[in-house]
Amino acid sequence: MNYLPFSLRDVNEKSIADFSSVIHTASNKKIALIVQGGGQRGIFSAGVLDSFLEHQFDPFELYIGTSAGALNLSSFISRQPRFGYHFIRNVSMDDQFFNLYKYLSKQQPMNLEWALQQVSASGLYPLDIATAHKTLAHRTALACATRKDTLQDYYLPMYQQDWQEVLLASCAIPLLYNQPVNMDELQWVDGGVSAAIPVKEAWRRGADLVVVIRTEPLEDSVTEMNRGEDRGILDDWRENIETQLPYYIDKLSLNESVDKIKNIHQELSQRFEQWRQQHWEDKEDNAQNTASKTKTIPKKSWFSPLNVERLLEITGQGTNSEILEMLARYHHTYRDVNDFLVNPPQGLQVIQIAPEKSLNSSALLSNYEDLELDYQQGKQIGEQFVTSFSQLLNQKTSLMQHLR
Repeated sequence: MNYLPFSLRDVNEKSIADFSSVIHTASNKKIALIVQGGGQRGIFSAGVLDSFLEHQFDPFELYIGTSAGALNLSSFISRQPRFGYHFIRNVSMDDQFFNLYKYLSKQQPMNLEWALQQVSASGLYPLDIATAHKTLAHRTALACATRKDTLQDYYLPMYQQDWQEVLLASCAIPLLYNQPVNMDELQWVDGGVSAAIPVKEAWRRGADLVVVIRTEPLEDSVTEMNRGEDRGILDDWRENIETQLPYYIDKLSLNESVDKIKNIHQELSQRFEQWRQQHWEDKEDNAQNTASKTKTIPKKSWFSPLNVERLLEITGQGTNSEILEMLARYHHTYRDVNDFLVNPPQGLQVIQIAPEKSLNSSALLSNYEDLELDYQQGKQIGEQFVTSFSQLLNQKTSLMQHLR
C-alpha cells in the first residue's frame, strides 16, 4: 500500500493501519513535506501546520512549498504558530495588498512587495530567521518558482540572503502580479504555473515518504481531472470578481466612485456570461478546429484560449500569448501530478492531507468567517494526523541520527 488519502471524511483506521504497517517494516525513511499554494485558502494549511507545531511534530528532512505554500512553510520552519493565520487574515485581506477597484482600473496590481515587507525584520509579523536556520541545520527547504522563458519549475533554497526575492518569485501570480521578478539575470513567475504540487521534485531528491498538504478536496481534484475541468487560481480570480464585487464595494475607501465600480461589475458580469455562452457555441461549431488546442486546455473549461484573450483585454494585458502558454502549462502539469500522487512509483509512499469538501474561503477576497472555518478544519485534521502518525514517523525518520 503506497497511497493514503487523509481528510475528515477519509480517515479510516484499517487503511491507516495497513499503510503504517508498510512504513513500520521498512528501514528508516527520508520524509518530505509538500505544501500546495492556493492564496487565502492556505489558511487550511496554516491550521494543519499549527497542529504539527503544537505537538512538536516535524520528522521531515525535506520541505517544498509553492506560492502561498512556501510562505506557510516559512513560518513552520521558523517555529511560529499562528503566523500563517495572522498573515492571511491581516495582511492578505488588507486593501494595501489587493484593492480590486485599483486593479481593475489598471492602477495597482497585487502588492507582494508590501506583503513581504510585513514579514521582514521591520514588519508587523517578522519571521524568526535565526530559529529557521537552526531548524535547517540538517534539513532542506525549497520554494518552487517558474522560469518565465521556459515555464520550467525550479527549486530555490529558502532562508538564504535572498529569501524575500525567493518568496516573491514563488508567489508572483500571472495577471494579478504583473511586475517583473528578476533573480540571477532571469525572470520568474508563480511556482504553481509549472508545479502546483511539487511532489515529483521530492521523489527526485530521494524522498521515500511524502506528506502533501492540499487546499482542495481530493474527490474534487480527481473528478475535475477526469472531466477536464481542473481549476486553478485564475479560475478563482474570475469567480471572485463576478460574485464578490458587490461585497468588496463596502471595503473601498470613500473617495472612490461607487457608481463607477458598479458599472464595472455590471460589465464584467455581462461579459462573463457572454463568454460562457460563446464558448459552448464555439465548441459545437468549431470542434474540429479546436481539437489540437484542447489537448492542452480542457475542452469543458470555459477558460478556452478565446475566452482568456477576452479576459486579458479587460485586465489591460492585451492578447498576451505568454499568459496562454502559462495557463496551458498549468493544466498539463496539474493533471500529470494528480495521476502521480494516486499512482506513485515503486519505492515511494504518499499521504495527502486535504479538506473533506471545497473550502469556504477563496484564493482572494474571502471573508473572515470563511477563513476561520477553514483554519479550524485544518487544525482538526492536523490533530488527527499527529495522533495517527507522529509516533511512527518520529521513529522512522532518517533525521533521527541527527536529532538524538
